[in-house]
Amino acid sequence: MEISSYIGQFFDAHEQVKAAAAEQKKNPPKGKSLKAQALDNIFKEMELEREAVELRELLIYGVDPALGAVWSRFQDEFERLQAKQEKERLEQEAKDRVAQWQRRKMLNQLQDRALIIGVVMIVTLYLHLLFQAIRQMTITRWDS
Repeated sequence: MEISSYIGQFFDAHEQVKAAAAEQKKNPPKGKSLKAQALDNIFKEMELEREAVELRELLIYGVDPALGAVWSRFQDEFERLQAKQEKERLEQEAKDRVAQWQRRKMLNQLQDRALIIGVVMIVTLYLHLLFQAIRQMTITRWDS
């Protein structure tokens, strides 16, 4: 259990370093040349790879044989969790797309209703003005 907590801390730190590197790629620091940034990125990646290899070797060769194939079991569990996380991400994206489609559909319906109301108002106004003109013409004809 003690080893697993240390390994868990390593992976947490590993993920934090990867996230920081990705953030740095998105928003590179000002005042640092591209070559210096590239060199820093390469050294960070090499260090992460070296540490991952050391951990893998520790889990393969340094763990008590009574525990079994810790690394392969770890890999299997990691792949399972990764697949589960990817599935959840895809489901969430699908839900977001459906919600966005429903919002767009509702907006289109509102626009259609507004257009219909506008057309009905224009036709009503036109008919009202037409009837008023006819009435005016009849009044003028009967007065003469």
